Amino acid sequence: MLNIARLAAALMSLIALLPSPAFAQATKAGVVTTLEGHVTVTRVTLAPQPLKFKDDLFVDDKVTTGDQSIARMLLGGKAVVTVHERSTLTITEVPGKATIDLQAGKIALVVAKDKMRPGESIELRAANAVAGIRGTVVVAEVSSAAAQAGGAVGPTGTLWVLTGQIEAFLANQPGNAVLVSALQQFRGGNVTNILPGQMAPILQGLSTGRLPRTQGGDAQAKENGVNAAIALANSFTGVGSVAGSNVVPPPPVVVTGAPILPGNMLIKPRPPASPPVTSSPVMPPPSCHDRHQHDTAR
Repeated sequence: MLNIARLAAALMSLIALLPSPAFAQATKAGVVTTLEGHVTVTRVTLAPQPLKFKDDLFVDDKVTTGDQSIARMLLGGKAVVTVHERSTLTITEVPGKATIDLQAGKIALVVAKDKMRPGESIELRAANAVAGIRGTVVVAEVSSAAAQAGGAVGPTGTLWVLTGQIEAFLANQPGNAVLVSALQQFRGGNVTNILPGQMAPILQGLSTGRLPRTQGGDAQAKENGVNAAIALANSFTGVGSVAGSNVVPPPPVVVTGAPILPGNMLIKPRPPASPPVTSSPVMPPPSCHDRHQHDTAR
């Protein structure tokens, strides 16, 4: 019996040294393509650890950015997520659907529709705001706002659509989805237009500086992933920036005084009508009879 007990204890010790099933079977979700400042990742059964440039990301990873920090990630070769400072998000996935759950802060999400397979979707959750994303550039933010009638402070999600369109709804009202088009925002179940003066604050803090230099021994697959992320981000008018640049995306061109319609259509005033062109009447040459009377009068 003593030998059996010792053998069982030894086996338990060996099992404890093996990777946990959750981590061993972790599904890769993406790769870090840009990182500035202090960013951590929390994985299943593991304590938070620093996230580094070109690190892999896995399903159920929680990413947190510190002060004056930013991270950009390529997810599944089809989406680029830029994480603002002091932000926290979790990446989850089920067959056919990936979910980006923003718990705090702000992110920009660029999704390439032509990279998505039929039936695939990306769901964005920002507190009480939920949206399905396909071929869209969206900025999402979670902020705290006082509830009505002096209630407790709770998080509120805002979604700004820069290009494309989304179907958004409140988390507790999944049957009341509304269409949100380019240059519109979704907050509290309401859809309103984005005013020209709002664009700079929306995009603030989502541009990156120079990419960190890589260390030797990087896998070629990661290198290809980084290049793909840069190309994908720059294929949209939005949050992409090339290595070595610090370009803030320009706001859309808006005609002064012209209201914005859904779909980024503008009502342009008609140009003033040009005054009619007038000219002096052309006198016909004198006839033979008129010349005869003129000569007789002389």
